[in-house]
Amino acid sequence: MFFRQYLHMNLVAVSYLFGCTGKAMGAVVDPIEDVDFYIQEAKRAGLEIQYVLDTHVHADHISVARELAQGTGAKLALYAQAPATYAFTPVEDGEQIILGNTVIEVMHTPGHTPEHMSLLVTDHRRGPDPWFVLTGHTLMIGDIGRPDLVVEDGAKDLYHSIFDRMLALPDYLEVYPGAFSGST
Repeated sequence: MFFRQYLHMNLVAVSYLFGCTGKAMGAVVDPIEDVDFYIQEAKRAGLEIQYVLDTHVHADHISVARELAQGTGAKLALYAQAPATYAFTPVEDGEQIILGNTVIEVMHTPGHTPEHMSLLVTDHRRGPDPWFVLTGHTLMIGDIGRPDLVVEDGAKDLYHSIFDRMLALPDYLEVYPGAFSGST
C-alpha cells in the first residue's frame, strides 16, 4: 500500500493520497490548492485516482475535490447528508470503498459539521485489521474541530463522535488529522 500525507502550511491543513499499488487504485482525501500536484503524485506512485473524498464541506478551507475528480474521472464522495449543490457519490456510515487490497470504511463523525466523516483504512496485504484512521477535522493535532460554526448541537455531536466512536477504536490504530491545532 502507498500512503502519503501532505502538510499545507499556508492553510495549516493536511491532505492524503493512498491506495493499492498492486491494483494501481488510489484515493485522495481533503485535497486543497493545486489539482495537478495530486495528479503528478499519483502518477509517481503508480496509482490511478479512483476516489476523491472530502471529510466535510465547510469554508474552513477551499477544496479542489470537484476539480480533481473531474480532471481524473474519479468519483467524488461526500457523506450522504452533505449540503452540496453539486453532484457527488453519497456514502453512509459503515459503507466500504474498495480499492484493490485497500479498504476505506466510512465513519460518520458529526460535530465540526453535521455531515463530517472520518475514514478507517485497512490494507489487506498487511493484515485483516484496520491500519489507520483519517479524522478530518474531528481530531486535530492538539485540538478538535470547532463545533460552533454550523449547528446548535455541534458540541454534543462532537462529544459523541470522539467519546463514542473515536475512543472505541483499537489502540493500535495510527491517527491522522486533517488540520493543525487552532486552524479551524
